[in-house]
Amino acid sequence: MAEVFAPHDPDRCCLCGSAQDLTGEHKVKASTIRSLFSGEPMMIGTFDEGARPRRAQSSKSKAFHFQSRVCAACNSTRTQDADVEFARFDEAARELLAQGADPATAFDDPRYALGSAPYLNVFRYLAKVLACHIAEVGGPRFTALVDFAIGRSDANPVSVRMGADGRFQFWFDHTGDPEFAGHGGLGATFSKRTGLANGFASSLTHGALRYEFGISFNWMIGLLLRLQHPTFHQRLAEVRRDALAAADSASEAA
Repeated sequence: MAEVFAPHDPDRCCLCGSAQDLTGEHKVKASTIRSLFSGEPMMIGTFDEGARPRRAQSSKSKAFHFQSRVCAACNSTRTQDADVEFARFDEAARELLAQGADPATAFDDPRYALGSAPYLNVFRYLAKVLACHIAEVGGPRFTALVDFAIGRSDANPVSVRMGADGRFQFWFDHTGDPEFAGHGGLGATFSKRTGLANGFASSLTHGALRYEFGISFNWMIGLLLRLQHPTFHQRLAEVRRDALAAADSASEAA
């Protein structure tokens, strides 16, 4: 029986586990950064009060890379088709949004017939990004997720929602600058009944378009995660509690 989770190792590829030819993976695709910013100066920052943005020299800046590592084979041969297909899909989806249409209708193109290679490759790219986010915070490799990301499996565990990003509108309203990209880091969902983690999620923003994507799993997988990787599971739970407490405080203050 294949293992469900493989331990996190910062000196190994967060997708296949290789220790050979490790490199960095972009949090936002380099081609997307170049397309959105078109040579304009790029600043990296957050919307937190007091945060000081810093300048990125180019789309190759290490500031755009995950600290978690990916091997050369996974970064090229195993995920190249997914990278290229997602860029193609993203361009079509952003154009639809700019026209006032639902960006998710990009999937209506016959090219993206359910289960086709192009369709799966869009989700393989999102799976790779999510796996890198999990590794970034010391989480284990989730076999079902990484096997799908690198093409070892066609069983797609990823779901996605698409729409306009309010952060982009905030940025545009305050700066008048239409160039914007971002990611949402790693989020986790928990079962109210069992108290166990039951999913991971993240997001990507390309211009005005936001992708919210993630995976869900049953209580048995959640229990295995807590038993085999208790520190990581506890950390997720603490972050969730802090986020809920902050939301309650903000609601009371409003």
